[in-house]
Amino acid sequence: MKGIMIFVFSWILMSFLASAQDKTVELDEIVIEGLPFEKFVSGSKIIKADSMQLAAVGQGTLANFLQENTTVYIKEQGNGMLASVSFRGTGSSHTGVFWHGINLNSLTLGNSDFNSFPIFLFDDITVQFGGASSVHGSDAIGGSIHLSSNPRWTKGSKIHVRQDFGSFGNVFSGVKLDIGNGKWESKTRIFYKYLKNNFPYSVTDRIGDSYEVKQDNAEVENYGLLQEFNRKIAENGYLSLRGWLGKNYHQVQPLMVTTPEETLAGDEILDKNIRLVGEYKHFFKNGLLQSGLGYVWDYQLFDATDVIETKRMLANLSYEWTLSDKTILKAGGNTKYIIPNVWSYDTDLTEWRGDAFLSLHQELIQNWSANLNVRKTFVPFTESPIAPSLSTSYTFKKASKIHEIRAQVERSYRVPSFNDRYWGDQGRTDLKSENGISSELGYHLQLNTSFDLDIATYYMIVDDWLAWKPAGGVWRPYNLKKVEASGIELNGKWKTNISSASLHLGAMYAYNHSILLEGVGEDDPSVGQQLPYTPRHRFGLNANVTYQSYNIAINNSFTGKRLGMDVNDKEEEVDRYFITNLSISKSLSMGKHRLSIEGKVQNVFDVEYQNVKRYAMPGRNYLMSINFFINNQQ
Repeated sequence: MKGIMIFVFSWILMSFLASAQDKTVELDEIVIEGLPFEKFVSGSKIIKADSMQLAAVGQGTLANFLQENTTVYIKEQGNGMLASVSFRGTGSSHTGVFWHGINLNSLTLGNSDFNSFPIFLFDDITVQFGGASSVHGSDAIGGSIHLSSNPRWTKGSKIHVRQDFGSFGNVFSGVKLDIGNGKWESKTRIFYKYLKNNFPYSVTDRIGDSYEVKQDNAEVENYGLLQEFNRKIAENGYLSLRGWLGKNYHQVQPLMVTTPEETLAGDEILDKNIRLVGEYKHFFKNGLLQSGLGYVWDYQLFDATDVIETKRMLANLSYEWTLSDKTILKAGGNTKYIIPNVWSYDTDLTEWRGDAFLSLHQELIQNWSANLNVRKTFVPFTESPIAPSLSTSYTFKKASKIHEIRAQVERSYRVPSFNDRYWGDQGRTDLKSENGISSELGYHLQLNTSFDLDIATYYMIVDDWLAWKPAGGVWRPYNLKKVEASGIELNGKWKTNISSASLHLGAMYAYNHSILLEGVGEDDPSVGQQLPYTPRHRFGLNANVTYQSYNIAINNSFTGKRLGMDVNDKEEEVDRYFITNLSISKSLSMGKHRLSIEGKVQNVFDVEYQNVKRYAMPGRNYLMSINFFINNQQ
């Protein structure tokens, strides 16, 4: 309630200030670019980040971006710790994370840590809701996220230097450097982040006395480099070479202590990554040829003893034909060779995988299109299903309103992870792929450029859901569970100019009903219950006001009650929470260059909450950011 009050108060206050006449300072141009697959998935709900949203997240991670700008639920096991995602009631391994077409999910665990992807490195983020295995392959059952950096063909140079200091030892340093002459371009992104994470929280002992203790043994230290080279080849093609090096270290945040004297030591995890990709695109009169090669090395060291390592060599090739002004056909495939090195696997283990796909985009009549996609994944250990999808969208304009109606039916899947199949004597190579069937219906309304509304409703069944259970005293994975998910999502935006101020308002809401239809046994008490850590309700409210060279932004986020891992144990339930963040920034122009100073207050009302049971989260905290933009473009 307090978050709504500050939201309304700021709106009224800035409307009053806007009555003064002065010059409004323009924000950076909002650049939105499409990804190659978008024309073939017009029946899906898609959210594309603009430069204003990316700047607002700043030094944050992909987990922070999703938390503030979407209704997706982020399950974070402590502040800055392992963050997994739940799209439309599915599990953490049912979302694909793609960087220029490469699925970044761990081949051993089958999911990703969304706090390991710093927003500072990326120019473009696209979030696709719903099943999309027919386009992206394994894992894309609940949704998919696409990280990229498209060529801008810089002429001259641009430099962005960022420095942040915040509460609890929060330090971030980053540099972006773009250099080019219109025919070639170099883009460099480098960052360093440290978080002491020594925030206070309250505990109550067994006799009811309350104490304040400091979080300990939860440090985070990450740094990385992303380098990209783009080169035009004649007038019809270009070559891109990209390298992303990362090193992420964190102490695993321990559970909350029960007495002030208690000290819990956390485990330590060190992750290293090398991701390389080369891509060539050639534009013909009626077609586009795309080819690429890639290499991914993922290394994890747990408590300085256990090594989990995989290497991937990748290749892909596709061709897109423009058969007519109404018909586009795309066909292609990819292959990968995988070498795992995990302390609990057999030695000399390697694996080949391949995909083949076909996509058709057809304009039926003016403003009405349909898409047909089909994909087949080839793996040596199981029969993965053929994944088709059929989608359609119809757009019509009436007066100043643009209406779009869209629909989609999709079959999706997830190939079992390496741990599911090869972990010691417990893995099973006879597992089936998880199998999802989903449908979606959506409506989009755009009124001039000032109002935007999107409504989506969906229904999904995921069968052969993998679960580990004991058998003969040994835990093993089985295709046991069946889950049903349905819900509705709403997103709205409104912007206007009031005198010399500009106002942007946004709201989002999601209701998700995700229940277990079949469990790990006939007497499983979880059947019929909402899935663990899957809130039924998520909503957000945000406001952004620009007046002269000042900007005020308020972000409010509500997460509903979640059941614990034992859904029938009331003690394991996690309470709902409502968090408000506030930022104020000032921009100073210096010719073509610019200096921006920003102050943030996060968790304004000092809410005591937990995202995961018995893991503390910080109360009110502060962040100061300095950004310097040097523009020497022609």
